[in-house]
Amino acid sequence: MSSRAFRRLNRDADVIRISENAEEGKELEEEPEFISVACKKKTPAANPFALLNESDDAEDESEDKEEELNTLPSKVAKKPRKKKKRRKARVAKEEPEPEPRDSDQESGDEVDVAVREVNKLLGEVGKERRGEREEGEGEGEETESSPVPHSLLKVDRRFLNAENEMRRIFGSKVVRGDQVRQKAHRKVHLRPTVLATPKDTWPKIEKLGLTMQQDGVRDWCQYFHFEHSPAYQKIQLRFWEAVDTFDPNSIAAILHAHPYHVDSLLQMSEVSRLGEDIQMASELIERALCSFESSFHTLFNYTQANCRLDYSRAENRSFFLTLFRHLSYISRRGCHRTALEFCKLLLALNPEKDPLCALLIIDYCAVRGGEYRFLIDLFHAWEPHRNLSQLPNFAFSVPLAMFHSQNREEKEGEGGGETEANKRLQDALLMFPCLLPILLDKCGVTLDPAVTSHSLFTQPIEREPNGLKLLMKLYVERSHSLWKEPEVLTWLEANCRVAVARANDKDPLNTDFRAKAVKRYSRVPRNIYRHILISDLDHVVSALPPDMTQTSINSYDPLPPPDSTCGYERPQIQRGPGCC
Repeated sequence: MSSRAFRRLNRDADVIRISENAEEGKELEEEPEFISVACKKKTPAANPFALLNESDDAEDESEDKEEELNTLPSKVAKKPRKKKKRRKARVAKEEPEPEPRDSDQESGDEVDVAVREVNKLLGEVGKERRGEREEGEGEGEETESSPVPHSLLKVDRRFLNAENEMRRIFGSKVVRGDQVRQKAHRKVHLRPTVLATPKDTWPKIEKLGLTMQQDGVRDWCQYFHFEHSPAYQKIQLRFWEAVDTFDPNSIAAILHAHPYHVDSLLQMSEVSRLGEDIQMASELIERALCSFESSFHTLFNYTQANCRLDYSRAENRSFFLTLFRHLSYISRRGCHRTALEFCKLLLALNPEKDPLCALLIIDYCAVRGGEYRFLIDLFHAWEPHRNLSQLPNFAFSVPLAMFHSQNREEKEGEGGGETEANKRLQDALLMFPCLLPILLDKCGVTLDPAVTSHSLFTQPIEREPNGLKLLMKLYVERSHSLWKEPEVLTWLEANCRVAVARANDKDPLNTDFRAKAVKRYSRVPRNIYRHILISDLDHVVSALPPDMTQTSINSYDPLPPPDSTCGYERPQIQRGPGCC
């Protein structure tokens, strides 16, 4: 048995053997020429990864030689390693006396510090390009000035492809058959992208003049903006003129000449949706995503949740809207896990202002995608800063996620109690009692009349502030299917009974919250209106106030912010809101 194998079996004597073999290593260093000649004759080309192992001890040299003499054929694969070690010994002999190890360590520390600084600046581009994403990686990169923890919004590139999720759901044969039919109409070869998969029937991606520029780095975050070249501005002016004609054929003509003009793609996607051609509407959005991705800045590492875009800049808004509509369409197809990743990307672009209210849909994507732990962690991390419990969707979805998570753990033999899930659901019922009747009505189910007839749940929703009414209707319209499972309904009814008992005991949560709700939800933020308009939920849109429904709103730029800016001026034409 070789000394290496013996040392592995007897690790208690490791220190003694290291000291003994160190002496043998010194003897080997005295004959570097003889050893190097033997290696040159018997080893293949030099191993390009040899530098990775330069920290190995010299003791392994004598052991490798001994094993080579005993079992020469089986050691062919290890010969490059021996050559590397002999070369190290030869260099050590030619060089003067080596530096003390402390200085080497200090220089290594300086290099590590420099690498960490570059990674902070570039968003660890190298790791992202290699596809390495270890759990918890980079969590210490945020500074104290970061208002909320954004590491939860890091995007996993493995889940950005909706086709991969469809393979897991429907099987690879179904998806492969659809791809074969698409390849039968192959026209051109397109460069692969990550956010959307180009179809072979699409025109070749051309550079129209849409580019991305970096604005700087502040507080761990990198700021960017999209920019239109003079050539792209001319196309944009033609697009505005076409929109003024209210003729879809004019926009189609622009797309025929410039197939990747993003605003034209957004507008024609809405035309297709209104014509109930959802497949075409989704495909046009995917094409817009490919156009944006081909113009990304080299430092725009969207997976690290530290890249920001200002929604007030008109050139940036199309990207926000494209992401939202894309996640809506893929969620429609049942790819909720993929939709969650795009929702995290959308929220990470501007988490403080959240211009499209991604927080109103991220809970739905997380629960439908089975990512219960993510939603729970997001709630606990953001609640102290954002008061997520004041939103009906988080008030109900978080306990639902806890319920499912605990059931999953119980099946795996790690389950605990349901105390926290029960408590949070009861609190939600006390804060938003009007949501229960419309939820049960939408689900088409009934609970115990002794519960539903209680005064807590019979208050008319019309008495609620406008903002709260919209939020409750939005949650029910989007997420009612999550509450149809029999075990969920049983759990809901049990907690309704406890909520009724707490209301009978004059629980202050019910009375105090209702007193605050009148002021808290009296004014509806503009981003909530914007979210409802682009969510394709007709029953919620009909609940909007008349000043929203009777106003001309451009689908490619709904409700632009009051502080909107644009990199260039457009002709002064009489039109509704939505211009730069």
